[in-house]
Amino acid sequence: MKILDEKGATLYELLAVMVILMIVLPVIYGVFSSGYKLYNKVNAEGQLRDDADYTATMIMNAFYSTPFDYVRSCGDNCIELVDSEHTTVALEEGEQQSFYSIDQSSVYDEEKVTIIQLTDKTVNDQTISVFEIDGAALDVQSDFSNSTITGCEGGPCETGIIQLQFNLSHKRLAEGNLELDSQFGF
Repeated sequence: MKILDEKGATLYELLAVMVILMIVLPVIYGVFSSGYKLYNKVNAEGQLRDDADYTATMIMNAFYSTPFDYVRSCGDNCIELVDSEHTTVALEEGEQQSFYSIDQSSVYDEEKVTIIQLTDKTVNDQTISVFEIDGAALDVQSDFSNSTITGCEGGPCETGIIQLQFNLSHKRLAEGNLELDSQFGF
């Protein structure tokens, strides 16, 4: 029996091809569909982890690159790095020689304060929560709603542990949020 001859395909042959396609195509579609969903989920979770790493790094950079004397709380999800004392060096002229005097406890007229806080920001007509350092919001795509930053509860402290609890969500991540905890000392 020839599959194709001058007359074309028979009705039985067309029906057989359609039945085979009706069995195979949903399987192929299911594989591609689940692969595409998994790809989106992995990308969204990767973006969330990148945003969390970036945010934690920027907060730690603020701690380690800003001179401060103590840390105090300034409300919910807000901490202040306060620099109130500094070292001054003054040239003292004597009769035969000059020398420098060093005062390590000079007080600023006004405290220098670096504020790290969780705040709301509007991106593409959507309000998300992001961390802000000295009034500059960190450039992230993730929503940090329900995240917290805590440390030095009950007053100023010169040493302690800062705890970051991130609860991140992303518009492409349909089910659930990503929760990450981090802490560092100063």
